[in-house]
Amino acid sequence: MGKNFSFKGALIVSAITGALLFSHDGFAENGKGKEKPAAAASEKGVKIPDAVATVNGVKISGTEFSKSLESYKRRLSMMGQQFPEDHAKDINKSIIEDMVSRELLIQNCNKIGIKVSDDDLNKEIEAVKSKFPSADHFNQMIKSQNMTMEDVKADIRKAIHINRLVKSEIEGKISIDDKTVNEYYKNNPSQFFEEEAVKASHILVKVYKKAAKDAREAAKKKIDGLLKKAKKGEDFVKLAKENSDDPGSGQNGGDLGFFGKGMMVPPFEKAAFGLKKDEISDVVETEFGYHIIKLTDRKPSKTIPLNEVQDKLKSFLKSMEVNKKLTEYIANLRKTADVKIVEF
Repeated sequence: MGKNFSFKGALIVSAITGALLFSHDGFAENGKGKEKPAAAASEKGVKIPDAVATVNGVKISGTEFSKSLESYKRRLSMMGQQFPEDHAKDINKSIIEDMVSRELLIQNCNKIGIKVSDDDLNKEIEAVKSKFPSADHFNQMIKSQNMTMEDVKADIRKAIHINRLVKSEIEGKISIDDKTVNEYYKNNPSQFFEEEAVKASHILVKVYKKAAKDAREAAKKKIDGLLKKAKKGEDFVKLAKENSDDPGSGQNGGDLGFFGKGMMVPPFEKAAFGLKKDEISDVVETEFGYHIIKLTDRKPSKTIPLNEVQDKLKSFLKSMEVNKKLTEYIANLRKTADVKIVEF
C-alpha cells in the first residue's frame, strides 16, 4: 500500500464493535470522530455523578465513564500525548455520547433477538487471550485497566452482540461493485503512489552535542574504529549487535527496515539515500550521536497497480459505506429513544 492509503473508514465499526477489550475511546459513532481533539483529561475538581446518562431508563454509571476515560488516557499516554485540561469537557461529552450509542445498539440487539451463547463468548475470550504472550500478561493487562474478568466478559459479550447486529442489519446489505472500485482508484491517484524507500542498518555511538569534550572525543574515536572494521569487510550485523547504542535496532544487527523521506533526521536521511546497495557510509553525525550506515535495499517510487490493491480497496470502500450507514442507524435509534445526559 502507498503510505497515503489508509483504512480510516473502519473507525466507526472498530470503535463500536471491534474493540473486544476495553475500547470506549471512540468519538465516531455520533459523527464526531473526524475532528477529535488530540488529548483528553477530566477537569480537576470536577465531581463525576453516579450516573452520567440514562438510555430508555438504563443508567450509564459514573464508574463506567471513569474507566472509559482512564482507558482513553492510557492509550494517549502510550502514544506520547499530553492531556490538556481545556479539552476535558468536550472529551467527557464525546465519551458519554459513545457510551450512549453502544447502549442504544445493545438495547436494539435485545429487541430484535440477537443472542450470544456462553460457548460463543468463551471462544471469543480464548481468541483474545491468544493475542497475549501468556495468561499472566492477559491478567496483568486486565488489572492495569482496573477491571475484573466479569467486566471483561460483559464487554466482550456486548461487542459480539453489536458485531452481529452490524453484520445482519447493515454490512450484509452492502456490496461494492468493480466500477466503484475502479472509479475510486482513478480519482485518488495519490493514495496509490509509493514514494522511494530505502532499507538500511546502522551502528550508533550515542553522544549528545552538548556533552563534554572528552565524551565527544571518546565517542568519535570509537565510531572511527568501528568504521575501519566495517570498511574492511567485518560482519556489519555482528558489529552492530556488539557495539550499537540503539536499543531498538542494535539487537537486530542494526536493521531499521524500510523508510521513506521525512522519516529520519535530515543528516541521516541524506546519507542513507545517497548510498548504493551494500555501500557503507562515512561517519554521520546527528543529534543522537555518531552513525555508520549500510544500505541493504532500495525501492523506487511507483504507482501500485489496481490489481494489487483491488481486494483491499473493495474492503475499504465497504467499510466506509458501513460506517456511513451505521451512523445513520444510530441516529434513527436516537430519535425514538429517551436519552438523558447529565451535565458536569
